[in-house]
Amino acid sequence: MQENELYQWLAGYGIPVPDYKFFPLHGELISEPYPVALKIVSPGIVHKTEVGGVALNLDSPQELEKARERILANLHSHGIIPGEGDGWIVTRMYEGIELFFGVTWDPAFEKVILFGAGGTRVEIDRDICYIDSEAGEEEIKHAISRTRIGRIFTDGFRGKKYDIRLVVDLVQKLQRLEVSELDCNPVMLTENGLVVVDARARVGDLPLPGRPLKHIPALFQPVHTAIIGVSGHTEKVGYALAKNNAGDPDCCYVNPHLDTLFNKKVFARIEDLPEIDTAVLCIPPGALQDSIERLIPKKVKNIVIITAGFREAGRDERFLQELADRYGVNIIGPNCLGIYMKGKNLTFGPESMKNGEVNLFSQSGAIVAELMDKALYRNIGFENIVSTGNMADVDFGNLVYSYQGMHAINLYIEGVSNGKNLLRAIRQRKVPVRVFKAGRTEAAKKAAFSHTGNLAGNYELFTGLMESAGAQILRDINGLLYPYDLKKVLIVTNAGGAGTVMSDLISDKLLTLSGEQVDELGKVLPHHWSKNNPIDIIGDATHERYLKVLEIADRFGADAIYVLVTPQFMTDTEDISRIFVDHAFHTQLFPVLLGGVKMEAARCILRKAGVTYFEELTEAVSFL
Repeated sequence: MQENELYQWLAGYGIPVPDYKFFPLHGELISEPYPVALKIVSPGIVHKTEVGGVALNLDSPQELEKARERILANLHSHGIIPGEGDGWIVTRMYEGIELFFGVTWDPAFEKVILFGAGGTRVEIDRDICYIDSEAGEEEIKHAISRTRIGRIFTDGFRGKKYDIRLVVDLVQKLQRLEVSELDCNPVMLTENGLVVVDARARVGDLPLPGRPLKHIPALFQPVHTAIIGVSGHTEKVGYALAKNNAGDPDCCYVNPHLDTLFNKKVFARIEDLPEIDTAVLCIPPGALQDSIERLIPKKVKNIVIITAGFREAGRDERFLQELADRYGVNIIGPNCLGIYMKGKNLTFGPESMKNGEVNLFSQSGAIVAELMDKALYRNIGFENIVSTGNMADVDFGNLVYSYQGMHAINLYIEGVSNGKNLLRAIRQRKVPVRVFKAGRTEAAKKAAFSHTGNLAGNYELFTGLMESAGAQILRDINGLLYPYDLKKVLIVTNAGGAGTVMSDLISDKLLTLSGEQVDELGKVLPHHWSKNNPIDIIGDATHERYLKVLEIADRFGADAIYVLVTPQFMTDTEDISRIFVDHAFHTQLFPVLLGGVKMEAARCILRKAGVTYFEELTEAVSFL
């Protein structure tokens, strides 16, 4: 689309374009008023500036003609000979702040709008944000606020504050455009509004949208289950699955070569099973389709496929999605660790899991196994675990959309194929959604693809869209282990340095102490204490001072109190740890035991009592 045609097309959508005139290649150039810009118009020249095809700030007809001659000479030096179909466009010059707007089509998120600093700063600074084509006004504003150029709408620039509604309005118009690619650069922010000074577009057939969201609450409520492919060999996945469910009378086993396993009857055929709601398959890939079709008469609704060797190995797995659609079942996997739902451990991970509040949905089975094992060590319990694997059918969007509980949802994501649905689900969520995104570097992207067959995509685009939609991006994978949603935090510490480091990590969540609260604390603390948050109770603090401060701070209305303990000479670490075991508090307390050998006995006390504690500051705030 030629630039003059593009201006007409944009204007049809109400997008502001400059005053312009189009002239044939050898026609007379006439323009009023001056100053103006002159540009070559040719379908063979995409980046006009790079070949000297643009002249700016022309103040007279003479300058306009000289600029034409100069541009033709520039084109000749690049081996470009304009044809009879080419021409010139003369536009009015505009002064203002250069912005950038764009539209791109992403394989996972479909249509995405870009906004940021314009002109050469697009490539130099990369100060841009990503906005979903379905984002509402507040989500658009949130995305804009994540750019440095966005400060001109809050802080102003050179004594003038600009109206963010101008940008929101243009983004909303771009959301309605039927276009696969569009660059508007620069868009001038003038005293009279926005003007698209230069643009290029690609218009063509757009890919079909992805599958709609599936509402699958039944996945989280397995009752009557079956494991197809149990094994008596201890090194087999089927053995681990069977062992994890040996005590469940509602879990059936299937293997034609076994009679009993763990003192339970083993069915020879799927046809011999009673009706079930959930089946776990750990059988060869070639047997999957037949087994799924034989399970349908058993009223199965959820099918978990442990079997690997599909998309991650170059094998077609589209038949699984077709089976899910044909029979109205939910397929988890393939290439996954299994699922854990409110005490039913249909995984081949650790056997002894504790029920709790953590929801973990992970693309990597190995990450699930690692975090399950850490949870055992830390006495952390799970409400639900879903190892999604390759996501041939059920994906993260379906899981977030269908969860009906009251606790935060934690996602480990390497790549997604239907990111649009995940954004829709996050917007409709009733609980916090936290995401750890792997695949930030090129090497990690390749590893992610070979692992699950999912493209990791652009990390900045992914995290930008997720945050704007309302998800929290975690920078530490250990944050996936915790269900807490904290807004106001107190820090109590016996070391100013540790308190300072933690303040840097969570500065936006620190509760400000009132004058009355400072006075209250001052009654039990040395006169030279910090008198703010972090509450530095001085290095000579023993368990008695810790307890007095915590009893007072418990009334301050914080969501949590981090209690930092460093092993100084007079620090009675074991007595301090018993505070969290022997005393009840209204506020959630998080002991952070910083050190090594001198802290081990204190950690043992907390571990035996089932008290959540941390050993490092970064992990302590990993979920914030």
